[in-house]
Amino acid sequence: MARTAIVTTLLCGLLWLVASGACAASAWYIQTVDSAGDVGYHTSLALDASGYPHISYYDGWHTLKYAVWNGSSWDIETVDSGSHTSLALDASGYAHISYYDAGDLKYAAWNGSSWDIQTVDSPGNVGYYTSLALDASGYPHISYEDGSPNNDLKYAAWNGSSWDIETADSAGIVGRFTSLALDASSGYPHISYQDWTNGDLKYAAWNGSSWDIQTVDSAGRVGGYTSLALDASGYAHISYSDYTNYDLKYATTRPPAEASHDLLATGYYMISFPLTPTLATPDDLLSDDLGDGAYYMWRWEAGGYQSVPTSAPASQTTTLSAQQGYWLLAQAATLDMDVGGTLPHGDQSIPLQAGWNMVAAPYEATMDSLQVDNWIEVKTLADAEIAGWVLGTFYYSHDGTGGYSTVTINQTPPDALSLWYGYWVLAGLDCSLIVPSPTGGAGGTATAASQPAPAGLAWALDIQATSGSSGDTITIAAADSASDGFDGFGLDRPKPPAAPGEGRVRMVLREGWRGTEPPPYNKAPGRQMPWASELAMETKGAVQEAAEWQFTVTGGVEGDTVTLSWPELSLLPKDRVAILTDRDTGKRTFMRSRAQYGFAAADEGSSRSFAVTVKRAPEGALLISGLSATPTRGGAWDIGFQLSADAAVTARVYNVAGRRIADVAQGSELTRGRASLPWNGRSAGDTHVPGGMYLLRVTARTEDGQQASAVTVLWITR
Repeated sequence: MARTAIVTTLLCGLLWLVASGACAASAWYIQTVDSAGDVGYHTSLALDASGYPHISYYDGWHTLKYAVWNGSSWDIETVDSGSHTSLALDASGYAHISYYDAGDLKYAAWNGSSWDIQTVDSPGNVGYYTSLALDASGYPHISYEDGSPNNDLKYAAWNGSSWDIETADSAGIVGRFTSLALDASSGYPHISYQDWTNGDLKYAAWNGSSWDIQTVDSAGRVGGYTSLALDASGYAHISYSDYTNYDLKYATTRPPAEASHDLLATGYYMISFPLTPTLATPDDLLSDDLGDGAYYMWRWEAGGYQSVPTSAPASQTTTLSAQQGYWLLAQAATLDMDVGGTLPHGDQSIPLQAGWNMVAAPYEATMDSLQVDNWIEVKTLADAEIAGWVLGTFYYSHDGTGGYSTVTINQTPPDALSLWYGYWVLAGLDCSLIVPSPTGGAGGTATAASQPAPAGLAWALDIQATSGSSGDTITIAAADSASDGFDGFGLDRPKPPAAPGEGRVRMVLREGWRGTEPPPYNKAPGRQMPWASELAMETKGAVQEAAEWQFTVTGGVEGDTVTLSWPELSLLPKDRVAILTDRDTGKRTFMRSRAQYGFAAADEGSSRSFAVTVKRAPEGALLISGLSATPTRGGAWDIGFQLSADAAVTARVYNVAGRRIADVAQGSELTRGRASLPWNGRSAGDTHVPGGMYLLRVTARTEDGQQASAVTVLWITR
């Protein structure tokens, strides 16, 4: 089909078509430059200091043409007859063109008023596949093919008064599809080209006295339409065609980027790779550190875990992605992961499907820099959470236990993603998570919030379950704006899937959204959110007199003890009491009086049901707070604390083995308020207690049977 026009595609740097001249969006602006006949062959493009494009090309009659944008329209002129063009601009913005014309290599240079044209090389049939570059002095350098009968790669350079011409490679039919670049430090030429005889991609570099020639790729028939660039460090980068597989390929001399990360204990880790690994299989990356069979990996796919083959036959490689999160079970005590590969470049758009997604952290980005694109508009992560697109809290597990911690947008200052960590991200719809490049902000334009963010929490309390090396956490919370139902991602956070493997402890709040009617932001016909029926955090109204949170604990190795604890109970308001109820046995535990509760794990997969009730403390409810022990003269101590009601108080000192050392008080009747008990620092045998660490336990009991206890540490020095 005849070509009838040359079409210039302009993006970002060519947005002189819009008034601002800035790259504000990713749209393509396309226009027809020349439509006079059959035009647009062998185009070559360069931009001047104003960002205006200059183009050399030829038409179907081998007329060499040149087009330049003047700010409002295209100026087009005929330069000569010719083909195989290559264009460069000098420091003045003047155009220089190398080209083939009827068996000769020619060169045209604009002098400000006309074209100066020279024949560079004429013996034989020379000048095919030209590539032009200008050095620091503005002198032209040209690579090209000397066609039949020589079929060589040639190179010409202007020395200020004449052309220096030499053959760079003559081993077979070479020199097709040349691309030339000059080293920024030395000005030495580098050329990529095709060896047509062998179907190889080749590379020639001048070392100051001779040409260093390499075969870059010989897998099949390759090396067509090469394009070469040298980076700031002088490394070569080549794009080219693979004729055998009909693929676009890329080669570089730059060594792969390297990154390393240490895992210091056995166990389960959510990991990711901060680059695209060069080696294809996990064994390639990890077997030297862990040993064969000493680890396992999983990825999340189609709502379930899929085992990642640690090795694969040559015909079936396993691709590890820099956007994918993985579970790793390390069965060696220490793992030093050293990975080589390609670093991510620019903003990263990570696809999310409705439901849970395991993603990577390509950069150490703060949560407030993340954006979400639903392919109609872009929102900040905070606004996307309000809209129900994405949960603004991500879950990670990187301590070997398989339990979860979080990073969240609802934090001041905002949390940040960590390299090498994998994260669970919950999406309410199909969308993309945009992680901005450290060198610039995310490319999309986020819209402003259309509704206020969720009200802040009045309080939040973590409850932990541990068994052996396995652990998990849930959070109960209160907020003025919360209800007893599902309040959206900001207040009620669904629980991510459990880590793979057996015997793992898992805690799940069971009061999540379970209805058949989707929330307002998720009205797609028939769509439901089963992943929102299991919560990691549930928030209820702060003004209620009493509220109950129900949860289940599953897993643990049969016969082992599972321990529930609440180490940050002090965050609960002082006018509230918390009671843990084992719903399977009916046993109640006053959480301010005891720091933990244990039970024996049953068979694999069985669960235990619990409830936590938080209610306003009734008038006179018994509490011990502010327990302290202050040394006084002569080795004595003053024991101080606050009583919320009149009570009989017993205070005892124990050593670290749990043996009672001394009785400070036995059933002393104390009144509500600040209380003080003296202790002379002597044991029950009336001897000085030796130096060391001891535990002081104070227990109070009211006439109606209420009991409260508090414990603190004593350090005695002698």
